[in-house]
Amino acid sequence: MSIKVGEEMDSSTSKARVVVSAREGIIEIEGSESFVADQLNRLKTVICQVVATGAKWRNGIDTIGTTSPASATLAPQALEKFANLYTQADGKLQLLKNLPGNNMANKTVNAALLVAHAHALMGADHTTLDTIRAVCKEQACHDSNNFSATLKREKTLFVHSGSLHITLSPAGRERAASLANQLNGGN
Repeated sequence: MSIKVGEEMDSSTSKARVVVSAREGIIEIEGSESFVADQLNRLKTVICQVVATGAKWRNGIDTIGTTSPASATLAPQALEKFANLYTQADGKLQLLKNLPGNNMANKTVNAALLVAHAHALMGADHTTLDTIRAVCKEQACHDSNNFSATLKREKTLFVHSGSLHITLSPAGRERAASLANQLNGGN
């Protein structure tokens, strides 16, 4: 996606420019300060979507949604209660326990629940499928042919926003918290 908005100006007008890349999704607005402010206001939803789509791990958290730098510094504290289950290494969330489940589909669902739970603790609204996929690969339960279908079947646990990310439903939040508490040692 590339959105470019411009305004013709004379040399006496104060000029402002905003570029939002979100990994080259790019939204660029240039013009007078009031024009740029107006366009930013009008395109706020689109900008948030571009950023959400292109966001990747920064500072140890998935910055999908409205996660701010302030919450990035709080992220380790948010996970302290689950120190036996989650850790952050090299800017990535890692599970310290093996995923429960008697087949790859069950383990995939549990990976999604736990990763989304950790992200929710850190203030993220939703979790990318790429992040869940990476955890499944680390846990040797990634089934490339059935990964997306497995998660899409779980309509009571996950709300799917397009094909790039998921959000925990109320039932999903409850089940994820229960699973995390169980694996963390009942803390």
